[in-house]
Amino acid sequence: SQAVGLDVALELANFITGKTNMHYGIWDGLQVNLANLGDAQEAYTKKLLSYLPKNKKLNILDIGGGAGETAKTLIKLGHQVTIIVPSPVLASHAKNKTLDKANIQLCTFEEFKPKNNELFDICLFSESFQYIPLKIALKKSKSLLADTGKIIISDCFRSNAMLTNKYRPPGGGHSLKEMYKEINLNELEIIIEEDITSSVSASIDLEQKFYNTLGSIIKRIFKSYRNRNKLTFKIIKIIYTVLFNHRKRMQLNDRLFNKSRNSEIFEFHNNYMIFLLKPRN
Repeated sequence: SQAVGLDVALELANFITGKTNMHYGIWDGLQVNLANLGDAQEAYTKKLLSYLPKNKKLNILDIGGGAGETAKTLIKLGHQVTIIVPSPVLASHAKNKTLDKANIQLCTFEEFKPKNNELFDICLFSESFQYIPLKIALKKSKSLLADTGKIIISDCFRSNAMLTNKYRPPGGGHSLKEMYKEINLNELEIIIEEDITSSVSASIDLEQKFYNTLGSIIKRIFKSYRNRNKLTFKIIKIIYTVLFNHRKRMQLNDRLFNKSRNSEIFEFHNNYMIFLLKPRN
């Protein structure tokens, strides 16, 4: 079911934007709607790539490289790319997207073992850092760096705000406070850090608008169906109640018909950060 979900999400992203990006967008100067989603995601990619050393061909480890959209751009720029991806579905998409020019490793970052002790100029985490245990992510990526190598992390981190929502708030990731501790423990130097939370938070508003639109469609269909097919509607309602417990039904109802997931709540609970790190001399 997870593979099917990924495939559906990728096809939907490709249908809307013409690309298989599944990351946040940077919405500065853009109206928040589906028509601008592709431009917002391109702005995000442009921001991410601005952290790369200029005028140098790099050996890049794209950790959690998704469907290969970022790797495709990196290869076009002349860089050598190894993609780590744990999903066969994403690996297949990445292979096609990069025209088989990337070295695709079907495994988790924790399992990854470079051939011939290969080292990298850049270890890149683009919205994949939060899915790797913090104590492993920095330590291992540091061990994979060449002499002048650097780590680029672009991801969501939990702020120090207490959890006050009834349900889990939007966003996620490691604690930002713990991130700074781990940076110091691994003797890494912060070359650049940038907080782009306010630039990406509108992605949550767009997501909520999408679900609210689905909710409106479902409500209209159910209203019509209930009036015309009362017995069948009752049976469907019973099945729905059996398959989903009260909490799941409340979460789904909240997702489809309310606006509890929004940019304001996201900004309160999260910091979306970009870090450029290097080992201390």
